[in-house]
Amino acid sequence: MRHLKPFPGSGLLHPCVLGAVVLLLLNDHVFKARWPSWWTGKLSDVAGLAMFPLLLQALWEQLSRHRARDFRPSRAVVTGAVLLTGLCFSATKLSDSAGNVWRWALGGLQWPFRMLGAVLAGAPLPRIQPTLHTVDVTDLFTLPALLMALWLGWRRAAVTVPTEPPVDQRAEFPRPR
Repeated sequence: MRHLKPFPGSGLLHPCVLGAVVLLLLNDHVFKARWPSWWTGKLSDVAGLAMFPLLLQALWEQLSRHRARDFRPSRAVVTGAVLLTGLCFSATKLSDSAGNVWRWALGGLQWPFRMLGAVLAGAPLPRIQPTLHTVDVTDLFTLPALLMALWLGWRRAAVTVPTEPPVDQRAEFPRPR
């Protein structure tokens, strides 16, 4: 398999990460409305946990890329992103206060898109509103999905890409005439 040289944020382009984003969007905007159940709630958590640490890693790489001439993904950064995601996710599932912070933060992140929709529709500008959130300790069963992000991040950091094209072995040994 041919590996391309990693660049800042390229971890988000892995098919598993793209699939997790698509699954998260479909689940939150289609599946939960059509088939609301315990499973659709857990599906969002699994997809989000599989991709969110790699989003944090990509943001870190983009913010720190000007410091390094020769970019290399860091196992420490992805490990920290996985731990931070797991701790914050756990807090929102165990604490009403942490859950409320999450609801308002996510509502704030969604507001620019809601505002754009209102402007395009000629409607009044919406207020920032908190999202729906349920404190549910059973969501902690989805934490192993973080292992996908950790595996992908460590695998990406381990890839060594040659800086020069490989030497053709036939060129080293001339053919007998």
